[in-house]
Amino acid sequence: GLVRLVMTEGVGPSNKTHIAFWNGFTGPDGIVMLKIIEEFNKNNPDVKVVMQRIPWATYYNKLTVAGSDGRGPEVFVSHADALARIRRAGFVDDVTDFYGGQNGLDRTDFDPGVLAQVDFGDRSFGVPLDIHPQGLYCNVPMLKEAGFVNPDGSPRPPRTGEEFMDFLNKSTKEPGGDLKEKQWGFALTHWGNNLRVLIPQFGGRYVDEKGDPTLNIPENIKALEFIGKLAKEKKIPPPDNGLGWFGFRTKRAAMVWDGVYMLGDLIRLNDLEYIGAQIPSIGGRNGTLANSHILCVKKNLPEKTREAAARFIKHLSDHSLEWAAAGQVPTRISVRQNPEFGKMQVQAAFAKEIPTMLYPPRTPVIFEYMLEVDRAAEKVIRLQTTAKEALDEAQKNAQKVIDRDRKEFPKSYKDGRPL
Repeated sequence: GLVRLVMTEGVGPSNKTHIAFWNGFTGPDGIVMLKIIEEFNKNNPDVKVVMQRIPWATYYNKLTVAGSDGRGPEVFVSHADALARIRRAGFVDDVTDFYGGQNGLDRTDFDPGVLAQVDFGDRSFGVPLDIHPQGLYCNVPMLKEAGFVNPDGSPRPPRTGEEFMDFLNKSTKEPGGDLKEKQWGFALTHWGNNLRVLIPQFGGRYVDEKGDPTLNIPENIKALEFIGKLAKEKKIPPPDNGLGWFGFRTKRAAMVWDGVYMLGDLIRLNDLEYIGAQIPSIGGRNGTLANSHILCVKKNLPEKTREAAARFIKHLSDHSLEWAAAGQVPTRISVRQNPEFGKMQVQAAFAKEIPTMLYPPRTPVIFEYMLEVDRAAEKVIRLQTTAKEALDEAQKNAQKVIDRDRKEFPKSYKDGRPL
């Protein structure tokens, strides 16, 4: 259990250096991670890594409590958007020295936008393991039936807003004949994420140069209006019928937008033929939402333990092709150039989003901030209010959250902007 693992810091009775590794990989991805860890333990007989999987819903609370008490794990995962918050809790170590040198990681093998998620000033506070963009999942037989095919007969996903609406309309069908229930062309999954996918496409953003929220700028309103229009015109399943991701899995929705990490759920289905693609350019340009799992190290580790942690993190990074198979896009450019990665259809398609993806903003109040975005999306999808009214309210609440945080933690900010 938890207690047994957190007490194993440093060198154990077998003279091995013990490392507790915490993460939220409770699905099929955890099984893949376990295999990578087993290989590390086999090849590094002086180290013993033990993995603790905690559901994401409770993960950050447990990590922060244990870390703040000095009992936390030696190595742990943070999402890129949560890093500012847990770094402020004071137990995340500076790992700038993990990069460069003969045995270190090569910074030029990472996209600058990804490294920017772990860099605070001129110091790095983690190693990005993966990128998980949101992308488009399409049902192959429904694409073919709607005439979305290449000259060779292979399925061709919609690429523009016009094509998206065309496929949506052609593959929405009322019950009749062999069709027992209504078939939908498109279904929303996680409403807040579906909105965040569109924000970069319309040229939107979350915060300004001063670190203040920009939720109700015209670009963001347009993004939410697009989703609101789909709901108003009944182009998507009603909010309460649960036909989001489930609708795609059960062939009742032709396409959805969701994360690359959902792939693990589809791999187990034998009778669903699907492909992954970039999100169509609905706002006039390409763009999507992304996040990353960041590998972090606990502060004040004994030198021997810290060296073992660095070795372990390098091993995970070097084996990110195996990790990608569980439903992730590797951060290492060299790994993405491996022909084996090109064979992973969904992951390779979603990797094309990297130049245009937008990470959530850097703020220690990210959870409270994004809750306001989620609420705005929900109100519009439920037709309770307009996009402008919903985002005006979200803007007001987000500003209060940030102002309160600045007042409570002045050292976390410089000139109003988070450090």
